[in-house]
Amino acid sequence: MKISAFSSDIFTAANLHLSVLDEFIAIVQSKLAETVNPFARDSLNDLLANLTEQRDSYLMLADSIALTAHVA
Repeated sequence: MKISAFSSDIFTAANLHLSVLDEFIAIVQSKLAETVNPFARDSLNDLLANLTEQRDSYLMLADSIALTAHVA
């Protein structure tokens, strides 16, 4: 039971992080589309890559927990 509740808490947190990252990624993409400054664009592209990597990690975690919950 405790493992199930713990997994549920982690799954909920991972999904919350995914939601925040999705919103932040959308903001960065919007600013990137508005910006012509090469240095700013490079910086935003780096930030976007970092955020996308973080999102992929949280997505893998959430998917893993969801898969485990369906198997158990």
